[in-house]
Parts: sequence; structure tokens; C-alpha cells
Amino acid sequence: MAERSQRPSPNAAAALVLVLLVGALVLWQRPWSEGTGRPGVVPIPADAPARLTAQLRELSAASTEADFVAAAGDLDRGRSFGRRTWASLRALDARDVSWRYISGGDVADRSDGSARMVAEVSWRPGPDSRLDGGELHRAAVAFRVQPQDDGGLSIVDAAPRTGLLPIWLAGAVTVEEAPGSVVLTVDGGDQQLPVADMVDTARQAVERTVPRGRDDVVVVSPRTQAQMADIVGQRVADVRQIAAVTTRLDRSTESSAPVIVLNPAVFATMDRRAAQVVLAHEATHQLTRAVGSPAQSWVVEGFADYVALRDDTAPLSVSAGQILAQVRAGTVPRSLPTSADFDGASHGLGAVYESAWMIFRLLDRDHGRAAVVRFYGSVLAGTPVDTALRDVFGLTEDELTARWRDYLTKSASTVS
Repeated sequence: MAERSQRPSPNAAAALVLVLLVGALVLWQRPWSEGTGRPGVVPIPADAPARLTAQLRELSAASTEADFVAAAGDLDRGRSFGRRTWASLRALDARDVSWRYISGGDVADRSDGSARMVAEVSWRPGPDSRLDGGELHRAAVAFRVQPQDDGGLSIVDAAPRTGLLPIWLAGAVTVEEAPGSVVLTVDGGDQQLPVADMVDTARQAVERTVPRGRDDVVVVSPRTQAQMADIVGQRVADVRQIAAVTTRLDRSTESSAPVIVLNPAVFATMDRRAAQVVLAHEATHQLTRAVGSPAQSWVVEGFADYVALRDDTAPLSVSAGQILAQVRAGTVPRSLPTSADFDGASHGLGAVYESAWMIFRLLDRDHGRAAVVRFYGSVLAGTPVDTALRDVFGLTEDELTARWRDYLTKSASTVS
């Protein structure tokens, strides 16, 4: 009895076979079973490279928002990407925008069925961009593409492949202009501090110290630290200690004008005074054209802090607290700071900057502002540091080092 009850009758067995056959037929007919094998995931079309090549040509040729958004793709994320990117391009007065397929987009590499496509994008800032003199910018970009039900693909995101990510692909860009300054925000930028007002104050600080031309201070204010890292072409780990950096938005040309890029993860956590010092420091780099200079780092960085802190009323225990604490603990620098000391990933970076500033504070005390500015200009123009020290101050590097070490020691003994 027990054995017979475990066996289905002939009719039951036939019904079971029929159910299995119908189930197999349903599975065979499902579209996703031929592609990814995952329910709800649309397969990438076999001719994805050809489709993407044509799609990028349509993006390049688009002259209206409607055409551009249509070329970006039919999925909601594709349309959102298209609208945001078009608005950013218009905000930057971008000209000669071109998209060219390079590789990829034909193999899904995520569980949602999307793929990574690499394309070259190029663009030229127009007269109203306020960025530079119209240099052609190029970048290789990794785009995320999502297959559609109709066999097409939507471009839904962008990330740097190598180097910098064009700012108009980092997020929604807006431009805030004022006399002498421009602030480019990405996805609303840093909303914790009044960046536009602070930029104007920073420009004035530079003008009180260094004669300058008609350049504006241009600041990029991203919403996130990841956006900042993408825009400057660095890893997030390499910018975690940096509140801001002055750089070019395209490393393929040395003639494009540098801009200041804020790191909101650091900048937004500062008090108003510290953030203002950072902006004046970076504005000094920008307005004196220090970016790309072969000048030694202690000259470039120390002078920028010299300008930023000239009107600062904070005590020395605040503005040079880290280096003076090291000196009080018995660690007096044996030589002037090297370029390696200014590596963004180095431990104790704040003390290095303070030590460079103290060099210029000493030179200002003994020789005055005019001589300090003349020394900086000479080094920036290509004069070797030892020659400029001798010509302007009558000092050798060894003599300056000895005086600076003594100055640090005495300063450390007078602050608590």
C-alpha cells in the first residue's frame, strides 16, 4: 500500500508531463532567457557598437534640446541624462561639441544588464563660458549604457576613463557671475558657505598684495567630493585632505586658464575664516599664473599663504599651530620643504604649508612686502631660487634655512 501510493496513476503521470512541457515552453518563449537569463533584464543588442556609433553621431549633430534628449535614449534615466547634459552645455556656452565611439557597450557587466562604453568627447568653451580662450578640450569618458525594450540603448551616466571628466558631464552646471569673479556650481555646489561672496573677498586680498591683470577668479563648486575628484582627475583618496585645488579643466593644453575647484567634503566643514583663507590662497595661484610653473613648491605655496594671511587677525597659535607644535616637541625641520612634502596624500600636510608660510613671514619681517613680491615674481618667471634669494635678499639657501629654523624655534617658544 505504501509503495503503490508513491506512484502516480497513468492519468496523473500524463498530466504531470503536460504541465512540465507547458512550463518549458513558457520559459523558452520568455525574451530574457535568451539574453542575460535574469528576469526583467533586457539583453544588449548584438549590433550595439553600430547602434552606439550612430547614437553618438546624433548627439554631436543635435542642435536642439529635443534632438539631444532623443539621441541620449528613451529610458527615463537616458532622458534625464540628456536634459541635464544639454542644460550644462548651454550654461557653459559650449561650442563644437563632438562625441566619438571608441569601444565597449556590447557586454553587460552589471546585474541590471547595463554595459560600459568608452567614447571620446571634445568641446570648445565659447565666448560666454568665462573659462578660457576657446581651447579645444578632449577627454576619454566611460559611459554607462542601458538596453531598451525596443533594441536601442540609453546613455544614463558618465565617469572618467583616464584623466579629467568634463565638467558638463559631472552634473547639472549653473553659472553665477559677478564683477571680477565667476562661480560654476555642479548640482547646486557647496550650500554651507556663501561661496560667491567669499570669492570676491579673496580676489580683493590678492589685489592688495600683487598687481594683476584683468583676469577673473573662476571657482568650480561641486556638490560632492566624488565630483571634485572626477573634475580634477584624481582618486577620492588623493583629495581627502585638500580643501581646494587650482588646476586646468583640460590637461591636453597648457594655454587653457586655470580654475579653482573646491572639495565640499573639506571646504564645507571649515569655519568662515579658514575657508576664506583657502580661497585667497587658491586665488593667488590662479591670478599669478602659478599653475604649471616649474618654481619650487615652497615658493608657490608659501607665497599663496603669505597673501591669504596678510590681513588675518588669528594668533600664530592658530595660523601656524601644527608646525609650531612639532617644533615644541623637538622636531625642527632640517631643510626647506621639498615638492614631495606637499604630496596631497602625505601625513601632516597642514604643518608643511604652515612651515612654507613662515618662510615668507620671516622674509616680510626683514625685507618688506615689495621685496617679497619681487622675489616671488622672479622665481615664477624661471629664475633659480638661489639666484633670486641672492639678488633680492642677499641670502643663500643655507643662510635662509638657518634663519628660518631659528625663527620657528623662537616662535614656538612664544606661543602656547
